[in-house]
Amino acid sequence: MARVVLKDLTKRYPGGTLAIDKLNLDIADGEFVCFVGPSGCGKTTALRMIAGLEEITSGRVEIGGRVVNDLSPRDRDIALVFQSYALYPHMTVYDNMSFGLRLRKFPKADIDKSVREAARILDLEPYLDRKPGQLSGGQRQRVALGRAIVREPAAFLMDEPLSNLDAKLRVQTRAEIARLHQRLEATMIYVTHDQVEAMTMADRIAVMNLGVLEQAGTPQELYESPANRFVAGFIGSPSMNFVDMTVADVDGTVGLSSADGAISAALTDIQAAAVRRLGSRSVVLGVRPEHLDIGAPADGGLRIQAVVDVTEFLGNDRLIHASSGDYDIVAMMDANEPLKVGDKIVLGADPRHVYLFDAESGASVAAA
Repeated sequence: MARVVLKDLTKRYPGGTLAIDKLNLDIADGEFVCFVGPSGCGKTTALRMIAGLEEITSGRVEIGGRVVNDLSPRDRDIALVFQSYALYPHMTVYDNMSFGLRLRKFPKADIDKSVREAARILDLEPYLDRKPGQLSGGQRQRVALGRAIVREPAAFLMDEPLSNLDAKLRVQTRAEIARLHQRLEATMIYVTHDQVEAMTMADRIAVMNLGVLEQAGTPQELYESPANRFVAGFIGSPSMNFVDMTVADVDGTVGLSSADGAISAALTDIQAAAVRRLGSRSVVLGVRPEHLDIGAPADGGLRIQAVVDVTEFLGNDRLIHASSGDYDIVAMMDANEPLKVGDKIVLGADPRHVYLFDAESGASVAAA
């Protein structure tokens, strides 16, 4: 396996469209890194540049200590897994998995050993004589993974490999990929638009937006300490609530309030100091649905006056959609919370769970 280094990686298309803007990322040997972001953010373009399927405008890609900018995909020692499976329908599972090794003239005994070991790891042994049309979507995706495994590449590159599966199969298959990574200790670079997929599988997540790497870190780092409003809103499900707040500094105490006063917040000393340094009359407040409770905290913090619009039963939890002035506030409650449409409620959150962002740049101001 190998370390993958992206240094000032840039992609500009004819006509001037900038798809990737000076992407810098160091992926350790054996690390599982997910690129996430909305459609058009550049995550698939970045993967294709690493693979050699997309020409690099400037910067460099290193795989295993080699600069591979000018190498063809087959010479980069990587394996690709796509959402479309890309299996040969007329070949058996065994032949699909062994095809690449046969092209490279590996001895038959070595091919057989590699294919059967990959089949054992992926629970495909009963299906080696079947053709893709006789398999489920999850089984076909495992065949595509097996074809990649037998090559023993320096790195695995996966482009939304689960997007064609139904919800139940996606959950099952992402667990299989996570176990596969642990077993192989392989370097894996995985592209997905599904942040839940990334949170549950990755060692680190790279959040992309409009060709720019907004933040890279562990799932916990991105969840607890987002660098800006974009990352805060993208990581976490349901998404973070955001409210435009006016800053008031009265007698040395910094407080925040929404335009109509229905939402207010008392800040910690650290938050207050950060807001003073910012020197702005307005900030954006963020709070996650799971950190909201019925009733305002006794020692200050966030207070939201709202009216219940919709409740969604999710089993152990219930999502509450409530109106507070111009804002739709989402809160995650215990399923047994006795709330109904039209109820007037007060929601609160501990100040430690309140995030503040610069209203202009979106950069994080303070989070504790």
